[in-house]
Amino acid sequence: MNTARMQYIHERLSDFKTPTAKGASAVDVGCGGGLAAESLARMGLRTLGVDAALENVQVARMHALEDAALGLLGQLEYRRMTAEQLVAEGRQFDCVVSLEVIEHVADALAFVRSLVQLARPGGLVFVSTMSRTPAAMLIDVVVPEYILGTVPRGTHDHAKFLKPEELGEMLAAVGAETVDVSGLVLEPLSNSCHVVPADWGLLRNIGVQANYILCARKRKL
Repeated sequence: MNTARMQYIHERLSDFKTPTAKGASAVDVGCGGGLAAESLARMGLRTLGVDAALENVQVARMHALEDAALGLLGQLEYRRMTAEQLVAEGRQFDCVVSLEVIEHVADALAFVRSLVQLARPGGLVFVSTMSRTPAAMLIDVVVPEYILGTVPRGTHDHAKFLKPEELGEMLAAVGAETVDVSGLVLEPLSNSCHVVPADWGLLRNIGVQANYILCARKRKL
């Protein structure tokens, strides 16, 4: 899934002429083990990965050491902190990324507000998550948690999933406009993931019934 999401992010950055080759900045909020943050750094973005869990930050730092090029580039840093703490420091970035995090937070609107606050005016915000649909209940909860056992039971709460239009409304309320929503389709047999359009012909929103990624742009002052 990381490869598909990074391809999507790279394409949207190119669409809006974000100068990754010239050292634009990015933050990965809820960076976990650092796979996305490393990918952003390899794109040429000066990347900060933040996570509230110290263990995650430690794992991310150790994993980055496996690629000597990341250290030579000096493009990647990790800190244990929340998005709100980073906002309090007054930091802003060209690119704000938060992948599979929002479905776990207590206050989704407050979290979205912090993401937009971290973006510079005109900067891009990327959020990937799961839609609150029967398809997502089956694909993201029932199968992995109760049938295959690949994810611990209770990891996801279907009631906390956000439909793309709900997430878009939150972003609009705090100063950002959605510019694209695309689906993320998992293919377990080939262990791959593909980005697909939200609409397939006359089938509206069929591509975003389970996992999706959204790109929004912070309004300029």
